[in-house]
Amino acid sequence: MINSAYEPVQEVFKEIFNEFEDQEGNVKVEYNRVDFADAPQQAAQAQAAGEPWDVMNLASPGNNVTAAQEGLLQPINDVIDDRGVDYWNEKAMFQLDGDYYFAPHYGSVIKLNYRVDMFEEASAPMPPFDNWEQYMTAAEMLTDTSQNQYGHPVFLGSNHFHGVWPMMLTMMNGGGVVNPDGDIVFDSQETAEALQFVKDMDQYSPESAHNSSIPNMRPPLYQGQYAMTWYSTNQVAADIANYAPNLQGDVQVTHVPSPGNNDPVARMTGTGYGVSSETEHPEVAKRLVKYITEPENVVRMLTANPTAKIPMVKGVLEEDRMWENETIQEYEDLYRDLVGMAEDYGRIIAVNENPETVNPITGRALSETMVVGAAQDVVLKDMDPMDAATKWADRMREEYK
Repeated sequence: MINSAYEPVQEVFKEIFNEFEDQEGNVKVEYNRVDFADAPQQAAQAQAAGEPWDVMNLASPGNNVTAAQEGLLQPINDVIDDRGVDYWNEKAMFQLDGDYYFAPHYGSVIKLNYRVDMFEEASAPMPPFDNWEQYMTAAEMLTDTSQNQYGHPVFLGSNHFHGVWPMMLTMMNGGGVVNPDGDIVFDSQETAEALQFVKDMDQYSPESAHNSSIPNMRPPLYQGQYAMTWYSTNQVAADIANYAPNLQGDVQVTHVPSPGNNDPVARMTGTGYGVSSETEHPEVAKRLVKYITEPENVVRMLTANPTAKIPMVKGVLEEDRMWENETIQEYEDLYRDLVGMAEDYGRIIAVNENPETVNPITGRALSETMVVGAAQDVVLKDMDPMDAATKWADRMREEYK
């Protein structure tokens, strides 16, 4: 079994695997936790060497779908049919050429974390924002360079994750990477406008944010350097405990706003577990997938890192054990806001940029840093936004033809 679980959840996985071994009687589960970037390569190498990982979650929807399309995974229609597709969150369930390949357990959703106390002190418009104008006005009012305080960081590192925010802005403005027919459409006026918005927001970001690592996107919020920041896994409870216990109640979450003329889009993850096409133990592997996604086990994973993830198995939020967790009780309103955000605006954009159409090109454009590359050109190289959109659209057409 291979996945990229956060450290607190790794121990729960080990417990689940030990229980599964006892239940099966003659099965041993070897568990390998790898980083996001390494997961697809390690899975492919193991399969090529004739030693496939029987059960795989390759850290992102784009990785998982690409693995299925490249033949690393087999359909698990029987697993899905046995429980019924309605057992899972419908936003996380999709088919490739008529087959199901994944059974999700939990996921995450991109949101804005913001400091209520800093907003109140600056008398800035309080989230949720109705449009980009309010978003930028708040960032401006919350920026005081003499105090090393900034309204909103702009992250421009050469990492797949740093492209998610500009991608969401592009989609909310009516642009995108690919249309339902599979044509690259990144070189649009809507994309250029979103890239210009990224550049405009950079006025309210420290230069140090440009090359921030993913883990370092969060701490400056608690240290008072950022008034807002965006992130995926909801680490607010853990971060407050680690960095600033006095801020409990002063850090909240909201959705990244649209420009005002379209619905918000919140990038979501949650495609879950698949079974190797080369496994010698397909039935055991499928039973393990079913065991991982049992409601009580999903609850255990969610409460190991409380409020960090959202369930992709229906009914989990009705489980008493979820709300018996002390941290979830303390952050109940924030967690319900997070879940509501996923329900209202969540979309697995890496493969479902266009609803009802499964296409991993968007995921590849993100993971291969083409989307953030356009933002880098506009902000760091002062390139005209349309020129940057055209440059990277042409590259996408060449790479993904």
